[in-house]
Amino acid sequence: PAPLTYAGNRALWPAMSRDGRRLVYSQPIQDQNIWRIDMPGPPARFISSTRSDYQGRWSPDGKRIAFISGRSGIEEIWVCDSDGSNPGQVTSLRAPHVGWPNWSPDGKLLAFDSSAPGQRDIYVVSADGGSPQRITTDPADDFVPSWSRDGKWIYFGSSRTGKHQVWKDPGGGGKAVQVTEDGGTSAFESVDGKFLYYAKERGRTSLWKIPVDGGEASRVLDSITHTDFAIAARGIYFRAGDGRSIQFFSFATGETKRIASIAEEFLHL
Repeated sequence: PAPLTYAGNRALWPAMSRDGRRLVYSQPIQDQNIWRIDMPGPPARFISSTRSDYQGRWSPDGKRIAFISGRSGIEEIWVCDSDGSNPGQVTSLRAPHVGWPNWSPDGKLLAFDSSAPGQRDIYVVSADGGSPQRITTDPADDFVPSWSRDGKWIYFGSSRTGKHQVWKDPGGGGKAVQVTEDGGTSAFESVDGKFLYYAKERGRTSLWKIPVDGGEASRVLDSITHTDFAIAARGIYFRAGDGRSIQFFSFATGETKRIASIAEEFLHL
């Protein structure tokens, strides 16, 4: 099979004319935008275009933002300055899916997942652009990568055992290691690098943590969306179950409070 790249990465329901010369298809248009909250304060539109812009990720030094955008006609990874200016395209894979860019601790690389080879695999690319390096090659789906705080490992969710579990790969230089046994998808280390926080399943699920050196897992939050949480030094920001608010769970007090209400349901945090 060969992809018809001119149709973009959201072409649906194809139909061919009787003479075989014309192809008709549908293409849903979404205009997602990236918003920012300067706390305390209301949400404000931050990065936007006539196409979708989403999954924004700050660089470790706070000077740049990586995000997914369809402004070139197909969704790719872009990077801009911290104020949203000077956007530049990083990847040109023209794949059905490219997503979840996450920065390496030194701010030089971006790990992301893509379905360019047919299934979703993990890639690494320079934040300044260049040829992406494919990290995983297993025929199962590997998705939502994140770096360990020391930069030695890339965590990701995978279906290679028949059930979604968290794995980690030494950046393409060795064999991937399974981390969780009781289910897991997206995973991120704590700021001090001592714990790994991970979503149990895809969709609406619970959040758990496990020591990075191994040990017993414990439940942290009962209800999150598996990709919509961010680990900070003082606690966890996450998307509430109503889909219209951002909440904060404090490590110090164990309490949760509402940070902001959103007029419409949002997709990613």
